[in-house]
Parts: sequence; structure tokens; C-alpha cells
Amino acid sequence: MARLVFSTVAGASLALSLSGCPAPQVGSPCPIRESGTPEQRAADLKACFSQLVDTPFNTSLQKDVDILFLIDNSPSMTPKQRALAMNIPRFIQKIEDTGANYHVGIATSDVGTYVAPGQPWSISLGACNSYEGDDGTLQRVACNTRTGVSSEAVAACQALCPDPKFVPQGGQGFISKINGVTNVPKDIQMGRDLGPQKTFQCIALVGDGGCGVEGQLEGAKRALDGHNPMNNGFLRPNSVLAVIFITDEDDCSVALNRRSENDPVTMDCPAPNKDAPAACFNADYRCMARSVVCNEPLNTPGAKTNCVERDNSYLERVDNYVRFFSSLRPANKLLISGIWTLPRLDRGGKFIVTQRQGSTRTEGLNRAEGADAGCVYVADANVFGRPQIRLSKFASQFKDAIEISVCDVDKYPAALDSIANAIKTKLEANCLPAVPKTSGGKPLCLVGDVDVRTPNNAPDVAFPVCSDTCCNAWANSMQPTKDDPAIQTACRNETTEACYCALPSKVGQCAEGAVFGVWRRGGADGPPDKVTNVKCAGQ
Repeated sequence: MARLVFSTVAGASLALSLSGCPAPQVGSPCPIRESGTPEQRAADLKACFSQLVDTPFNTSLQKDVDILFLIDNSPSMTPKQRALAMNIPRFIQKIEDTGANYHVGIATSDVGTYVAPGQPWSISLGACNSYEGDDGTLQRVACNTRTGVSSEAVAACQALCPDPKFVPQGGQGFISKINGVTNVPKDIQMGRDLGPQKTFQCIALVGDGGCGVEGQLEGAKRALDGHNPMNNGFLRPNSVLAVIFITDEDDCSVALNRRSENDPVTMDCPAPNKDAPAACFNADYRCMARSVVCNEPLNTPGAKTNCVERDNSYLERVDNYVRFFSSLRPANKLLISGIWTLPRLDRGGKFIVTQRQGSTRTEGLNRAEGADAGCVYVADANVFGRPQIRLSKFASQFKDAIEISVCDVDKYPAALDSIANAIKTKLEANCLPAVPKTSGGKPLCLVGDVDVRTPNNAPDVAFPVCSDTCCNAWANSMQPTKDDPAIQTACRNETTEACYCALPSKVGQCAEGAVFGVWRRGGADGPPDKVTNVKCAGQ
């Protein structure tokens, strides 16, 4: 009994167990000739599928990408937020140029510090006086509504968000563009709608009044784990997921069962001690002081060397976050990127501890700022990053992760370009969710271009299967797109205007499904008013 699978590269599918394709009312058979020519099999498939044009599933190769920015909103972050917002228009334009349906959301690093709801500390911890903080909630308000921020943050908002009407509409907490329709106010300039770009600039300036005990990894997890109804609809099934962190400090995602160590009550610990307790340090420095161990004690001023992560840290294990994000998407649909301090602390990063002016107690110790910080912007020593180790350790567990120095402000455009290009590659790395049925070694699929306005229609002209040489190149590619040089070499002698490949990967791509690719003569792009429709007979 044949199973017909209607597939999209985004992974949505509808599987029907049939002895043939049903007619609209009667259920007449619709056999596929196993021994027919490719043209005959394509005609059989087309005739069969034409009886199911009312299926609500979009079987085009229209892609979905969900992009989460986790932006640190603690003090010192305004210069980095401003640089990000200034350079975001080009990034969003690159995503739009892929033709993908996109969601762009923004969450913050503020996840609170209390041990339990309604259980405050005995002394105030300022902006950290909460249990949940922002709790991973996707931001949806313009920067001019934020309070408790610096004058620098106010100035950045006035410059980059002069019109605060640019926020997501309809109660959504993210920027959306689906089939050309956005959920933000329009701003048409020279034929382009700049509404999404302006909206990002208004909501990405999250301010610098958030908690200084930053939980970047926890904040990103909470934004995506489904516990928060405010974020409903952002993460779609089978989308490409990109998570981009922007922060100037290391992750301080404290394990819930050890939050008592956030207690802001301190004591002086003047004797050098590599295992000085949490109370020896102020809440801001405590995270680094209690999560790494160096040759020198961290309760003394001066340079620290040979620092590594502490085994018994009070922070949530990085491995737990790696497992969470890996569970959301396979490697070919997940991109982790970070704009943070480089190099990482255990790979040559600088770590100098200084004493706050006027203080002689250990609670006055902290990581150096300015020229002695973990990294510093060459044009302005007031723009710096503090040392980190956990964030890079996290990113290193993901294939194709991108890390960029938060201090290379002038390189933000190139950095965002590299992230956008990586997202583009993952969008183009086409995967079918199941391996198609074959006949004579060739997949039984109907593939061809259709009008973008009617993406579910069967194509008028079916593409043939590419040669074995070409298809083997797709199967052996780590990034199966037409831009892979090996695919270009293998497919350049194809004699048809367009052909396709659909076969299991030989290098572990596309999970349990099949690598799918369309090769057009000379490696050309498809017609701008068309999308490629794919329907395959399943195993």
C-alpha cells in the first residue's frame, strides 16, 4: 500500500495511507507506474496529486526562520545595543532577500534572583529584586517607554526610534513577515517596506536598567521552552532557528536550587582564599568569582591566570542548556551565534581584578573596566567587555556556531552579515522529512515551479531527476545548497534547464529524512515569481 507524503522543506507534512489517490468523491485508483519512464511517472504523480489540490498544507519550498536575539539589558550595554540597532537594517534585508517567512523576537538576560516568588532579600539588590525578572518574555514595547535607564540609553532611543509607533501589532511579541505580510506599521521607501527594520530598532534598545546578575542562557531557554504564553506563536514547527546573544559579561544562570547564594548580604574576606565563599563578593562580581578558579585567589586584586570553570559552580551546568537547544532542532536547522567578549577566558582571555575606589573590603572587588577589561573597543575605552568562559563553552558544542567580539564595534556590520549568511545557508540546505519511495533507484516525486500565489498547485512542467554524479554531490555535502563548490562542479554538466535530487545524506545531514536540491542550468536562481513545489511518494 502506497503512502503519499506531501512535504515541505520546512518539514510540515500530511501522510495518507492509500491504495491509490482518492477522487474527490468516489475514491478511484491513481496508480504510479513503477517501471514507467520518468516522464510517465511524473504524469502519474501529477494526475494523482491534482485530485488533492484542496489540501491546506503548503507544499512549496517556502522556508520559515525564527530568529531570537537575547540582548543583555544590564548596565554598560547601551553602546552595544546602539551599535546592533544601527546595523540591523542590512541584516533584516538579507533575511528578506532569502524569501523566507520570518519571526524576529527579542528577550533579555534578566531572569531575577529571588529564591522564591514574593521572598525578597533582607537588603535590596536593586534591579535584581524579583524572582522571574523578564522571564524570557519577548519584548514588544518601544524604548521610550522604559524607565530606570541611563541618559545614554535615552539618547540612543531618541536617535534610533524617533517614532515609537513601530512595535508589533495584534498583541504579538515579535516581528513577523509571512508571505509578504508584516505585523508592524509600514514605512515604504523606494519600493521597500522598512517597517520591520524600524520596529527592531525601537524594541531592541532594551535599556541598561536590568539585573546585573545576567542569565543569558536561562533567558534564551525561557523564551523558547513554551512555558510563557506571552511568547505563543513565535517558535514554529520545523523552522530554522537562530539564537543570537549580545552581551558584555559571562552567563550567570544560577541553578534554582542554589539561588540562596545570590543573597546580597556580604562579609569581608581579606585572607587570600581560592575557595572564598559567595558572601565575600558583591552580587555583580560573585558570578565570576564563584564560577571559575585561577592560579591566583579571586578575592585579591590583580591579574588572574590559567583560569578554568569551577567544578562545583553554583550556576546551572552548560551541558543542560546544550541539551535543551539541541532538542529544539537538528544541527542543520539550528544556528547559535554570540557577540560577546573574546578570546574566552581559558583560551587567552584577560582577567584583571580591581578594587573599587574608597573600598578596602573584598565586597569592593570586581572585574576591571576600560583598558584592563577582558576586551576594549579601540576607539573608546568606555566600551568594553568583561571576561567570559561559559558562553564560548556553550557555543563550542554546536556545529557552525559563530562567535564575534563585542568590542569590535566597527565590525558589527560584517558580523551580522556572517550570521545572516549562515542563516541563509541553513535555509537553503533543503531537507525532506522522509525518504521518498524509489523506482529504478530514482525518487518518485513530482517537482516543479508554480506561481507564488498558488503554491499548492501541481507544476505544469515536471523536473527530471539529476544525474547520479550531481545527486551524489548533494548527498555528500555538509551544506547541501547550490552554492557548495563541490555541487557546482558535479552538476555543471546537467543538460536540462532544471533537475532535482532527493536522497538520504551520506554525511548525516537532514536527520532521518532526505537531502533535497534543485539544480538549474549554470547554478541559476529560480524565477522570482515562482516557488518550487514538491510532492513525493513515501516508503
